[in-house]
Amino acid sequence: MTKTRIPIVAGAWLLVSMAGGQTLNPPARAVITQSRSLTAPEVAQILAAARDAIAGRTFALSYQPGGPGPEVLMASNGRPRFVRTVSGYTSWSGASGSGTSTTTREFHANVREVTEFTGRPARRCNGTAAEGELVIEYRNENEQGWTAKARTRTTMEFAASVFDMLTGVVAVEDGAVNTIGDRQARAFVAPWKPPAGSQPGGPRVPNLTQSLWIDVETLLPLRWEVSAPTAPGYGVSFTYQALDIRAPDGVAAPQCVG
Repeated sequence: MTKTRIPIVAGAWLLVSMAGGQTLNPPARAVITQSRSLTAPEVAQILAAARDAIAGRTFALSYQPGGPGPEVLMASNGRPRFVRTVSGYTSWSGASGSGTSTTTREFHANVREVTEFTGRPARRCNGTAAEGELVIEYRNENEQGWTAKARTRTTMEFAASVFDMLTGVVAVEDGAVNTIGDRQARAFVAPWKPPAGSQPGGPRVPNLTQSLWIDVETLLPLRWEVSAPTAPGYGVSFTYQALDIRAPDGVAAPQCVG
């Protein structure tokens, strides 16, 4: 009978490696703190860990850290489950009498909206399939009661660029390590361009890049921003807080797109 023997040197090396806590697949928190540039698989590992860290969390996404902004409850796939906003608008109407005087009326509305991303494929009310995810929009204007309508998810959703980076829909590369507020964070960067169908407010700035900054300790996203070498940047900050974000009570949500 032939006996298989494990070389003593190899066996001793394995024991030393295990005792020293070395692993072939280090955790994301160890990877994100590396001083070298991260590889593409390591970047994917960090983004996956960030999606796990933010799943189920609630936060406001605002231009100023800690400021007001749309409130978000995250799903497990790196995209919002619910988005809640408060806004308003003012309109004016006028009427002339005898061609000499004008009466102007002003109307102001306060609007609360909750957008639910169901995670389910949309279907049309005639029974045929619709392309995309089913989205329910709840709206309450001037406290007149909630209404609900269904649609499909589009490329123009709130903060779509932020969540496209987090989910890996947009390919990102490793960037710099810096301090965001009082937190140490690592940037993950990609080229940026306006969503298809959007209307630019002026001449397009060339060489725009977007950065998603992830906390090296908690692995939570801290800030997203767009910048260019020749222009000042702008962005939004994640302010994590305990929020009760859900569909309003007593409203029947449509299950098909009209």
